[in-house]
Amino acid sequence: MNSLQISLIVLAVVIIIAILFYNWFQERKYRKQSMEMFSKHEDVLFQPVVDDVPEVRIEPVISEQISAINEVAVNVPAPVEKVAAAHVAQELPPAPTDTQLEYIIAVQTADAIPSAAFAPLMDAEDAAGKPVRWLGYVDQSAAWVEIAPWRDVAYTDVVIAVQLADRAGPVTESQLYRITQTARQLASRFNGVANWQDIAPALLKANKLDQFCVEVDVLIGLNVVSDDGASFSGDQIAQVAQNAGLVLNNAGVYQRHNERGEIVYALCNHEDTPFSAESMPALHTHGVTLMFEVPRVDNGLAAFAELAQFGQQLAQALGGKLVDDNIRPLSPAGIEKIQLQLVHIYQRMEANEIPAGGRRALRLFN
Repeated sequence: MNSLQISLIVLAVVIIIAILFYNWFQERKYRKQSMEMFSKHEDVLFQPVVDDVPEVRIEPVISEQISAINEVAVNVPAPVEKVAAAHVAQELPPAPTDTQLEYIIAVQTADAIPSAAFAPLMDAEDAAGKPVRWLGYVDQSAAWVEIAPWRDVAYTDVVIAVQLADRAGPVTESQLYRITQTARQLASRFNGVANWQDIAPALLKANKLDQFCVEVDVLIGLNVVSDDGASFSGDQIAQVAQNAGLVLNNAGVYQRHNERGEIVYALCNHEDTPFSAESMPALHTHGVTLMFEVPRVDNGLAAFAELAQFGQQLAQALGGKLVDDNIRPLSPAGIEKIQLQLVHIYQRMEANEIPAGGRRALRLFN
């Protein structure tokens, strides 16, 4: 063992002894201080009991100060911030949209949008081809209304509803993209935001809806033609039509309306010349056609039965015969076959929640 190792061992021993001595000194010091501290206080447990002091019972009482504090606490009004927050959190009633038929875009702005600002937007979308409804919320009446550019009204909550399909086909991706960008620009212009759902699922829904429309959009045509090739006079046609309650419109077609003013069926010239009040006395034609739009007529079975009966009356009055689209005589069995087809169509429309002649059907088959 060399001298360095010995020196280190001696140094370690000295340090240990110093630490032990320091701990002993500190412990002795604190013990002495604690004895001096507690020796100055008398232990109450060793004090004699004084019997001549009468025991006094202290009844519990309610402090007047505590009562006053409680009274003040009860009368403290609710924080203004919470009341305001509750008012802001109040939701608007849902807009009268139809998610089965429409793609919805919502616009909320900090600055009110005047009605006149919608005029160029509406014109642009009308030119695009698909029906679009513009709805705005009016605070005064607490209701959603159709936005009209001529009204002196401004809106901070707007809903744009794009119809997914019609007789022209389904809505396209470019059409939806264009109107979403229109909504985004409108919201940005008036310090707001525009929200809409993903376009891809909407396109699938539009194509499915269009396929359904194609399958049920049936137009039935019954014709009255002469037996021997002779022509029918316009006066005869007009008299029979008017007696049955049909009205001639500006397009040269006689129409039968229901009590709501909706078209039940129509009567037109089988040839190219349209009917008109002025030309009927001189008009001659070799046939007329009765038309029945299946998806647009409410209570269609009864309406078709009326149509078939009127066709027979018309054929008898004109001296002709009632035939189908293929110019084959229409027998009672043939009418029953058409009625059975109508039952299947109407059942399918009901199953898809688009009943014939209903609001949805009138929009889709317009």
